[in-house]
Amino acid sequence: MANKMADKKKQASQSELVEPKERAGEKEQKSVKAMPREERRARDNKPARREVKQPAVPAKKGGFRNWRPVRFMRESYQELRYKVTWPTFEEARNMTFIVIALSAALSIVLGLADIGLFKLFQLISGK
Repeated sequence: MANKMADKKKQASQSELVEPKERAGEKEQKSVKAMPREERRARDNKPARREVKQPAVPAKKGGFRNWRPVRFMRESYQELRYKVTWPTFEEARNMTFIVIALSAALSIVLGLADIGLFKLFQLISGK
């Protein structure tokens, strides 16, 4: 099933990049996706868009909300408040127990490996 979907995607992407064949009396046309960005821009005769940078300090009294540090703090708060899905207390507690249990198990395994390697070193060195 996954192979069929991958084949379809591959065929679709190849068909987009294939240039149409030349018809009688028409010049060859290129797919827009196959053109480099500079060629498309030159063809469309549109100037490149440039990003406008925000000033480091607000220019006017009401521009404080759009000042970069203030905007960052405001957007961070909104994302944490309305977009993040926080775990419930039970989920957080269970995940904490899992982390503690895995840490303890790993420390036991590493401790046993340390003791075993130390005993092997003593055996080899003859001490």
